[in-house]
Amino acid sequence: MNLPFDLTIFEILLIGALFFIASSIQGILGYGFAVLSSPILVQIDPALVPVLLSLLALPLTIKIFRREQSEIRWYPMKNLLLGRIVGGPLGLLCLNYLNQRVLSTTVGLIVLFAGLASYFGWTLERNSRNSFNAGMFSGIFAMIAGVGGPPVAILYRDTKGKEFRPSLNAVFTFGILITLTLLLIDGRIFQDHVYLFLYMIVPCFLGVTLSSRLLTKVSDKAISNGVVWFSIISGLVVISRNIF
Repeated sequence: MNLPFDLTIFEILLIGALFFIASSIQGILGYGFAVLSSPILVQIDPALVPVLLSLLALPLTIKIFRREQSEIRWYPMKNLLLGRIVGGPLGLLCLNYLNQRVLSTTVGLIVLFAGLASYFGWTLERNSRNSFNAGMFSGIFAMIAGVGGPPVAILYRDTKGKEFRPSLNAVFTFGILITLTLLLIDGRIFQDHVYLFLYMIVPCFLGVTLSSRLLTKVSDKAISNGVVWFSIISGLVVISRNIF
């Protein structure tokens, strides 16, 4: 039996379990899927990031986008979306010109940044310049690590839930489509990615579906704190493994 990317059965099962847990947490908190998955996937096989994460995230973001599209305020996001368009190609340049060790270290730095941003509650004033920059870095981070959320979350951290969640998911949907389009044009989406997507969509679906039952005895705050500390620790581990 030929498995995608020459992964072992153990690695396939490990990735499936990882996506099950990550999607369960995503189903409860509304975030965490890529931040939890990316630092582990890049250690198994760097070719899995960001394509597999983007493929799996797309159906989820589209579903949420369709549900909440009437709540989206497009005009305040124009600079953010413009920055996202610019950031995608910049991230692709990084993929093309940086070696795997540097890229893996960068994934660790991005995940560490996500954890520290949440831990310290970093915020940005929402103006045209900051919106553009947040969108640009979101595009770069998404292309390198599949983790495009932190810059946008920092920009919208102080907003109310009715604006925060629809706005983030609109940017994510728009951004993932840009990321996948650029990766497809650049020839980085392989048949093995599609095979893995078909394998892993099942544990992802089960994780989201069963999330409310699986973690009912654990508070959202405890889970959120766990994601933050996992991001910080895993980011440091990935960085140290590639530097030392």
